[in-house]
Amino acid sequence: MSEAIPLQYSILGTFLLPVAQALRLHGVDPMELMAEVGIDVAKIANPDWRVPHDNFNLLMQRCVEESNDEAFGLLAGKQMQPQALHGLGFAWLASDTVYGGLKRLARFGKLVSTAADISLLEEADLVVLDLGRIPLSETFHFSSRDYAIGMVARMCSLALGDFLAPVKVQLERPEPQSAERWESMLAARVEFESSRSCLAWYRADILEPLVTGDPELARVNDEQTQTYLDSFMVQSISRGVVDKIVEHLPDGPPNQQQIAQALHVSNRTLQRKLKDEGTSFMDLLQDTRLQLARKYLSHPNRSVVETAYMLGFSEPSTFSRAFKRWTGVAPADFRDSHRLS
Repeated sequence: MSEAIPLQYSILGTFLLPVAQALRLHGVDPMELMAEVGIDVAKIANPDWRVPHDNFNLLMQRCVEESNDEAFGLLAGKQMQPQALHGLGFAWLASDTVYGGLKRLARFGKLVSTAADISLLEEADLVVLDLGRIPLSETFHFSSRDYAIGMVARMCSLALGDFLAPVKVQLERPEPQSAERWESMLAARVEFESSRSCLAWYRADILEPLVTGDPELARVNDEQTQTYLDSFMVQSISRGVVDKIVEHLPDGPPNQQQIAQALHVSNRTLQRKLKDEGTSFMDLLQDTRLQLARKYLSHPNRSVVETAYMLGFSEPSTFSRAFKRWTGVAPADFRDSHRLS
């Protein structure tokens, strides 16, 4: 099996500013901590600078450790200012309604993070902002998701000019030691260890017209945001294949023809493009399964059997043999070692 293809997901460099402010509130020097995880803070003067996801996740992990604050991500989100979101932030504040701002976040989510898969759903009398699947990364830290949740709550309140509490919040993260802090900071009921990460509001509350709405200003900033997105969102065929594999796996391992159809290219074209990028469909399928297996087995409440079926294996024994072939250890042993660490 080839070495896993790095996806090189990134976030806006300006997203470090609220994190730095939250660190200062805890009396921690942000510059030292950022340098420790390989982030060159001198580049923050460049508004187009982006930070690799792996570095950002390592930073958030160290922030939690140094601040001794398991809710650090939420605290960082509360420091968010619209300028950190570039044109999206100003378009959000100029939206006619809070709902309009959320629609812009779903539309331009990849400005914030190239791994973003944000969707806005209507469920009965609620509007739900779903942050999408957790990025495929061994460095992922749940405080990064807390930061996103806190940022959305903060921006909604800034748009309204008053605090706007969500009706409910669902988080994939394990339940923290002080779960009540999440409910206090978000002023909402929080469900942990959920199947998704999302916030929900009553539809009527977020459709109230905002006195600060400025359609022309919002349009100008939308155009600026789209131009910025177009300048860097050039995805490799490998990344597209990995994304489609992740979508298909719960129904069984997809074949190359299925993925080619999902990407609207011919089987031969897909094979040629992957070869040009130094990989193959089977390499990406196996690498994706391995990375997902490691992530799932690191979760304290996910069994080997559940992991096997989520990765498209028809039998847990088949998954166990494959995992041991890939890593040299049995999945149960891998899971137990992470539970004890």
